[in-house]
Amino acid sequence: MRKRLFYFVSWALVVLGLPLLGVAAICHKLGFLKLRTSIADLYLAYLARCMIWLSGSKVKVEGLENIPKEEPVLFVSNHQGHFDSAVFLAYVRKPKAFVASSAASKFPIFSIWFKYAYTVYLEIGNVRQNYTALEGAKEILGQGRSVVIYPEGVISSGPETGEFKRGAFRLAFTEGVPIVPVIIDGTWRVMGEKNDQIQPATIMAKILPAIPTHGLSRQDQQELPGQVLAMIQEELEYLQGKHR
Repeated sequence: MRKRLFYFVSWALVVLGLPLLGVAAICHKLGFLKLRTSIADLYLAYLARCMIWLSGSKVKVEGLENIPKEEPVLFVSNHQGHFDSAVFLAYVRKPKAFVASSAASKFPIFSIWFKYAYTVYLEIGNVRQNYTALEGAKEILGQGRSVVIYPEGVISSGPETGEFKRGAFRLAFTEGVPIVPVIIDGTWRVMGEKNDQIQPATIMAKILPAIPTHGLSRQDQQELPGQVLAMIQEELEYLQGKHR
């Protein structure tokens, strides 16, 4: 029953948002890109909050004060479930784009909102597409907008964290922006291990202090992904033990 209600109300909100999407589309056509993106950011944040509420989940976020205010950052997070991005959209107010799976580009209507919010897509096994996507993400950082990336590359659909791909960190190194590690726990429970249900969950998100990347040596760059993964795994184990 909750699953049916969730999808019915969520799609109703998407349909009700079509006039606003029309305004954003006009802004896009006229070249008012800043206004278009602001509309997309506000709508997606509102929709994300509604979807979390409809799932019956409770979210607690710690460490928002650790996000630098005056410069773009690369948010690096573990990836337990689809609701990870909803947590970012709803609770992290810094303007941001996502590096997402190409599957997200196929959702009707949503894909247009994602486009207006500068989402870039990775496709498993497509080296050329992924190179182009990461180049696009670098441009976004260079323009002053933060980027969210999940270096595991796939959803774990469980409480564990997989290995981090080093390529995700090059975005920060080439643009000299800080890396902000983010730990999210509990999102996998919302849709279950098979992503086939909607159920309440307690979601914890913790934002760690920013890590400067400007001027790092090549060896430091090679070691940093492993260090960030270890930090996230340690904090994740702490959060899971704290709320067990």
